Amino acid sequence: MIEPWRVACMQTYTHALNSCSNREEAMGVVNLRLDRWEQLIRGQARGGTKLVLFPEFALQGFPVGESAAAWIEKACLDLPGPETERLQKLAQELGIFIGANGYWRDPLFPGRYFNTSFLIDTSGDIILKYRRVNTAHAGSPHDFMDHYFDTVGIEGAFPVADTELGRIAMMPCGEIMFPEAARMFMFRGAEVLLHPTSDFGAADNNGWQSAKTVRASENMMYLVSSNTAGILNAPYAENECQGRSKIFDYDGRVLAEAGMGECTRAATFIDVEGLRRLRSKAGGFNRLIRNRIEMYLPVYNTASFYPPNQFADEVMDSSARIQENYQLALDNMADQKIIPPRATPEKEAAE
Repeated sequence: MIEPWRVACMQTYTHALNSCSNREEAMGVVNLRLDRWEQLIRGQARGGTKLVLFPEFALQGFPVGESAAAWIEKACLDLPGPETERLQKLAQELGIFIGANGYWRDPLFPGRYFNTSFLIDTSGDIILKYRRVNTAHAGSPHDFMDHYFDTVGIEGAFPVADTELGRIAMMPCGEIMFPEAARMFMFRGAEVLLHPTSDFGAADNNGWQSAKTVRASENMMYLVSSNTAGILNAPYAENECQGRSKIFDYDGRVLAEAGMGECTRAATFIDVEGLRRLRSKAGGFNRLIRNRIEMYLPVYNTASFYPPNQFADEVMDSSARIQENYQLALDNMADQKIIPPRATPEKEAAE
């Protein structure tokens, strides 16, 4: 039996590394932030919290114009590495789970980097690494999908950690807008979905906040969404992304919510055994048992918008290259009648 356990969203400030001139300077900033993280984690551990979750890329910010090679050299973390080892030692010392997110230079795939969510257990081991699939600023496993699945398998592509707290998965930020992303983790048995994010907070732009409610309810899982308090020292306004971290139950109800700025008030108890009982009963309240998955497979199998394997033979050297794939995606959408036919160069010349 798993007793109800306490989780806390660590709504901290992000200090962007874009203005840092080299790795030594950048990692100096990262370690200053880790000093603050340690203070906050120790405070939560004293209060009996079992798991803390930090926001998306909270130690680095995201690349703004940097080439892939430059961002890898200056800002990307190693998992494990000197910076994450500080968190690993702290998790072991305090007997606490630590969830976080950062840009990772993965030795399995030289020259590539990933927006990666990771979970450290009470032994200090990194037990989960999820490389973000739907992304705007970094490369994606989808860019070399065939090789990726051959290398890490389904288990590595959509990892779920079986822990003393229950079955935990992670995915960051804007992936909340893609039903398939969260669905994959439910299909693999996830009961708690950790969502490190850097989103608009109180504003429901693009239905972002509404999507959190729906992802929790449709998959009957707890959703812990830890947002940034603001992004400092970046070439955009501090409060473009800010606040209102939330924790949802498996019916999409908000159990706890933070305010603005640095805050750990989004904290509550997770009852995994209660969820398991509900998932195990027959009846209309159990959405999972009524899911007629096979009915939708023929349509999914013929749909393709953003093309896979576009960087299979060469790494994505700049986020500007993503724009080329957006044009291909629009062409595919036109072919599938999602949007009107696209103008071809020949048609434009005739006009």
